[in-house]
Amino acid sequence: MDQFAKVLHSFHLSGDAITRLSGGQNTSIRVQHAVLKPVEDERHYEWMLRIIEKLSPREYRLSKPIRSVNGTFVSEGWICTRFEQGHEAKGRVEEKLRVSRSFHRDLSHISAKDFPLADHPWSKSHRIAWQEDGLPHDMPKEAHDVLTGLLRKVNRDGHYKMQLIHGDLAGNILFDETLPPLIIDFSPTIAPVEYAEAILVCDCIAWQGSTLSELRLLPGDEFYKEMIIRAIIFRLSVSAILSKGNITPFFQDYNAFKPIIDDYI
Repeated sequence: MDQFAKVLHSFHLSGDAITRLSGGQNTSIRVQHAVLKPVEDERHYEWMLRIIEKLSPREYRLSKPIRSVNGTFVSEGWICTRFEQGHEAKGRVEEKLRVSRSFHRDLSHISAKDFPLADHPWSKSHRIAWQEDGLPHDMPKEAHDVLTGLLRKVNRDGHYKMQLIHGDLAGNILFDETLPPLIIDFSPTIAPVEYAEAILVCDCIAWQGSTLSELRLLPGDEFYKEMIIRAIIFRLSVSAILSKGNITPFFQDYNAFKPIIDDYI
């Protein structure tokens, strides 16, 4: 039995009707009624999928995890969730904000005291955005200078309502003609709900063709302004860390977010 056959067997699946799915990191595979995805951090996914399993959504849907024959969520380096219908839609910011608020209302009851810290670029960048970590020493100077300028505009005052949030919702809410919206690829971090909303709206403007006017869907107070700055610091930090010395993609992302910086910050 080859390695992938072992994976299928461990989740009670056969090798029939295998389809590679696009989106995300392009590593997900649909097999019958399920979606398989390879993962590296077993502890993180065991923790995260236990939370998804417990939630009972109403105004939205979640792809519920499927346990392996051993009762675990990760088997042979893969996770398995139920396939759900839905398609990505650019924009639709107001609808996505409604989904976000429903999801985060449900997450507000989840304790995050045992949240497993990760060391991938996205987790590092959240910590940079919240001034828990400094900028990496090997970050390209041009990116370092841009981010240092943005970081000077925010200071932690310690008065934040922190909870478990999804830090990447803009492209991970799928729509269907008859079913409620589907949330996929849960990217958990600990931060205010308003930070998740700022990331969502800024991502839609920078990458999905939404207009700057969509920022008016968020309150225009100083707290939301701070969340928007931190959201942009997060995204640009990810880009800088992934650049590995090639600064061109960083400045492509910087230019995508620059209208928000110029208009709102």
